[in-house]
Amino acid sequence: MELILYGLLILALAFLGTPLFTIIAIIALAAFYSVGIDSSAIIVELYRLANAPTLIAIPLFTFAGYMLAESKTPTRLVALTQALFGWIPGGLAIVSLVSCAVFTAFTGASGVTIIALGGLLYPMLLKEKYSEQFSLGIMTTSGSLGLLFPPSLPLILYSMVASNARSVGGVIPDVTIDKLFVAGII
Repeated sequence: MELILYGLLILALAFLGTPLFTIIAIIALAAFYSVGIDSSAIIVELYRLANAPTLIAIPLFTFAGYMLAESKTPTRLVALTQALFGWIPGGLAIVSLVSCAVFTAFTGASGVTIIALGGLLYPMLLKEKYSEQFSLGIMTTSGSLGLLFPPSLPLILYSMVASNARSVGGVIPDVTIDKLFVAGII
């Protein structure tokens, strides 16, 4: 009966326009309460996560991405890759791929890359008679490709989760950011 009451309360809050994060927090608190875990465990866990030195990299990556996007870095990166790969047939597509992948690896967010380099490379690709679908496809996929190169946000988060899993299970080898960086180079 109590579970049905909680469900109706959450549905009522959702229909009243309560923000989703609030509804999820209420569900989590109700789940903790139903199992008998004190709600102060949430505060302790949030404090532990906030003190994790690896998590400091996330807002710094976001800040660096916005700083790089607003500076002349995208133009200089395109000029560099154009000089290196522009002479190859299909060179502008390769320039787009390499520029977006490198920029995403440095900023940690493919959305920032699409905003910063998309406005620069997309008109160039269309002017060189690449189709609109191909141009959009290469911009979005190469921006996502950069997420696989260290140091990127998903790899930092994976390192945290894998290191935590090792401490719980003791089976998984220790995964650190420096090991992920070496793996990306190899």
